[in-house]
Amino acid sequence: MKFKFRRALSILILFVIFAGIHLFVYTQNISLKYKITDAKIKLSDVVSQNRELGSELAAKENLGSVEKIASEKLNMVYPENINYILGASNPASISAEANQDNPKN
Repeated sequence: MKFKFRRALSILILFVIFAGIHLFVYTQNISLKYKITDAKIKLSDVVSQNRELGSELAAKENLGSVEKIASEKLNMVYPENINYILGASNPASISAEANQDNPKN
């Protein structure tokens, strides 16, 4: 009789231990799923912010926008004459190249 009681008690203890391990693993699994969901939400927020910053950057790099800011806010104007300094040995080639590069003259 004592042997059956001890055997039943040891089986019950093992069952409780295995049930505890199972519950621990199950709660850890749920916790990790919540962390994964939070990471996915943060990732989508970062991707959205990256798209917004990319569009802002494209707008600010637009040459028309840069020209508008330069002329309106910074009061910059185009120069009337552009003088080029070229390192050629023949003076005739220098004046010919300058006339090709500056179509206003």
